[in-house]
Amino acid sequence: MNMQDLLDDERRRDEARQGRRMPRRRAALLIGTVGAVIAIGTAAALTAAAVSEVNRYEQLSAAASDVSPAPTASATDPTLATADPEPSTSPAAASASGEASASVDGDAEPAPGGIATILGYTVYDETSDLDLIPRPSAEFVEKWAIDVETILMQAHLDAACMAGKGFTAAFIPIWQTWENGDTVAVLDELDEFNDSRTPEWHEAMYGPRDQPLGDAYDWTQAGCHGAAVHYTGMDDAN
Repeated sequence: MNMQDLLDDERRRDEARQGRRMPRRRAALLIGTVGAVIAIGTAAALTAAAVSEVNRYEQLSAAASDVSPAPTASATDPTLATADPEPSTSPAAASASGEASASVDGDAEPAPGGIATILGYTVYDETSDLDLIPRPSAEFVEKWAIDVETILMQAHLDAACMAGKGFTAAFIPIWQTWENGDTVAVLDELDEFNDSRTPEWHEAMYGPRDQPLGDAYDWTQAGCHGAAVHYTGMDDAN
């Protein structure tokens, strides 16, 4: 069963609880925003090495710079580096000086490495230490055949790239919400948190809607997520 099946099953469960139909969301948005992708190593070493390498990855930076930033954000040189971002590029992120993390759940405190909480779940971004993010159970991994480390790596690279463009792309790993049946509700709140329902955000993350697909797919036109997927070797274009 793939991640689209996972999302569809969750929607059916949510619809049954609410007694109404809900519009289907593209699986790519779930994967890009929440962080459901694929794995290439152990968390600590992989994160440090990959993010350092992305700093020198000229093609990846070029792909990110193709998309204009949101009109209200001051654009910086697009990059997938995870150097401390300006506060305006990640409004919910904890500052380097140690200020308290933001929380959209009132007094709820995020888990270590997190920047906020949504409906009780910890939110992470480009400043988060991936080693601190709890991994799913072995049973979950086996059932859904997911590669946890690359899920986190791509989500982290997405967030770093988007921060460089003046957007927020914080994420909550899907396995944290799935067992409780909260994925759809949390995703809606995360969209609000990231302000990700704008055309500018979508184009920065995924590239223009009229980009070539199929055999003509070009990762350099696919925004931050296309660059992250390419960097992690998952687009058959390496």
